[in-house]
Amino acid sequence: MREHGWRGEEHAKAGRVQALFREVNERISEISGSTPAAHELLCECADESCVEPIVISGPEYESIRRLPTRFLVRPGHIVPGVERVVENGDGYAVVEKFGDDGTLTVRLDPRRRSRSDLERAVG
Repeated sequence: MREHGWRGEEHAKAGRVQALFREVNERISEISGSTPAAHELLCECADESCVEPIVISGPEYESIRRLPTRFLVRPGHIVPGVERVVENGDGYAVVEKFGDDGTLTVRLDPRRRSRSDLERAVG
């Protein structure tokens, strides 16, 4: 994944990719429930080809998802300039989007929008 030299349209695409991965993780979490048992989720980074797993408990995931600008990523899967690491866990980092990317991710948050709105926004 490139970490430098991103242009504005690449940032917007990255935000949409991350929102899509978050939507997938929301469905996995729904199925798994909020039990303390470990969930295997997908990295929510901006690399659309990334399929690296992250193992995290239901309550830990819910804690991250309280803020729609936060995403669960593997260490090193960060896009400087639009997100910053706010927490490090065992095998994952929590990044927070800011600026225009932060605004976009709030708009695309599946907990704030209907599924059809999200599909139109990322499709």
